[in-house]
Amino acid sequence: MKKSYLNLFLTLVLCLVIAASFSACRGRQTTAVSNEITVIMASIGNNMDPQVANFTNTTIKMNHVYDTLLRLDDSLGLVPAVATSWRTPNNLTYEFVIGEGYRFHNGDPLTMDDIIFSFERLSNIPQTASLSNRIASVSGAGNVLTITLTAPNSAFLRDVAPIILVNRRHVLASGDAYANNPIGTGPYVVEEYIPGDRMVLRAWEDHPFGRARLDKITFRGIAEEVARYIALESGDANFAPIGARDFARAQDNNSLIAVEKQTTNTNFVSMNTGMPPFDNVNIRRAMAHAYDKESFARINPGRVPIDSMFPTMFATYHSASGTPQFSVDEARRLLTAEGYSAANPLRFDVITYGAGDPIIEAYQAILRTVGVEMSIVNMEFGVFLEQMMRGEYQMLSGGWNNTTGSELSAMASYWTGSFGQSNISFFVNDRADELYDIVLRSTNQNEIITSTREVQEIAAQYMPIIPTFRNNVFYGMSRNLRGVEILTNALYSFREAYVE
Repeated sequence: MKKSYLNLFLTLVLCLVIAASFSACRGRQTTAVSNEITVIMASIGNNMDPQVANFTNTTIKMNHVYDTLLRLDDSLGLVPAVATSWRTPNNLTYEFVIGEGYRFHNGDPLTMDDIIFSFERLSNIPQTASLSNRIASVSGAGNVLTITLTAPNSAFLRDVAPIILVNRRHVLASGDAYANNPIGTGPYVVEEYIPGDRMVLRAWEDHPFGRARLDKITFRGIAEEVARYIALESGDANFAPIGARDFARAQDNNSLIAVEKQTTNTNFVSMNTGMPPFDNVNIRRAMAHAYDKESFARINPGRVPIDSMFPTMFATYHSASGTPQFSVDEARRLLTAEGYSAANPLRFDVITYGAGDPIIEAYQAILRTVGVEMSIVNMEFGVFLEQMMRGEYQMLSGGWNNTTGSELSAMASYWTGSFGQSNISFFVNDRADELYDIVLRSTNQNEIITSTREVQEIAAQYMPIIPTFRNNVFYGMSRNLRGVEILTNALYSFREAYVE
């Protein structure tokens, strides 16, 4: 009898333990951390092909969908991606050993024909024409891709790093629609895309190298820095670039992690030298003298005044002796010499993107004091890019990142072979072109430094672009978000990210 009571007691205890365990499991299920994240960017863009868009935010998003032969690490060093190794038998030939097992989202294997096509198609994209023109041939044998150049190119491997590998059959069948219907070999597939608004990526279940740890990544566009931070603070977003003033708030927020990163991100004011009034060097120099970098930098903390389009972390950065310094009097003198005054003001438009930039408004106020009436035209980012590339503007205020870590990317700001791409001021200078070609072919660091220094002296003299600031970039992210890669070239990746 005692044994029966004991068995009954043990049975009741076991039932209670099972019930408690079931209840706890149910509790954990209802409070489980979401494995989906939302990322806020300043702009989403209207084209998903990174080579066509030529836009950092597009590259960031699509690096989750596409793979490349090589990639850059945080020190801007080249590391393997689809290419497991590479070598240069001579200064015109590059051989890449292609890794095995890559497949596209539609199930097609990544073939040598796809890789060759990915480079051949560059000739049809204006933004990559300068790279394509330097390639004599692309061929493959076994698992080795061979690219032969028309002339030595010291930056070629860095130029290769951003080139996405596409599915030849899909691109040819889709025509112009392929860009916004992407099929890559990366760990995420595009689930939804609303141009200018959002992009949703879903983990590819059949990724041959293992499913990504995040189920879904939603990228949304919010231009205003304050609004991006509010989305973070309210829990509507898990990651966002934020403003310097919100960075301190993020540091004090126990639910967020705040990250400050020195990057290659460079701000500038570009003047179209191919049309009035900025076909006049005195007008351009007057605009530079009227730009108060030191004061403007204090408007947005984290901005460091610069005198060159070369990133300050490069050994080739040089502050030229002829760089115009802030002087309202000198700006007024130059404008007066060209016939402008308060009675006959210089009038032009400056195009920009993103609402309410206080720096360009402060610049506008200074220009008024020297007899200049500058109208600010705020554009949707896609329209801004199109007008910039076509040269349909007088002045623009913008910024970009040196994503390749190459001196040539900075020199291209003054090279006629890069009109509408890097040389958005449409600046023409024969000596700058010669210096570009010297650096393009050189492997001698002293020669590279000497040549880049000279081109920066030319830029300071003719001032087609006013280099304004190097930016420390600030990010906020949910405290339980792990594995985010944030790079010096201002790219970031969630390929290895997960929610803890």
